[in-house]
Amino acid sequence: MESEQLIALMKDVEAKGIDWKTVEESIKVPHSILKLYANSGPVPVTITTKLKKFLDAQK
Repeated sequence: MESEQLIALMKDVEAKGIDWKTVEESIKVPHSILKLYANSGPVPVTITTKLKKFLDAQK
């Protein structure tokens, strides 16, 4: 998966004002790892899927 999709999802989290600790606990991936993937390239599909599901549940 491309990092652009992850960056967009991370911006959605920030736009909604959700604390990153809450996101980390829900998707079981540290924010530092998300930032690394956003800056470096291919993102595992499981990470973007978990983040999408988390954001959908917050609506």
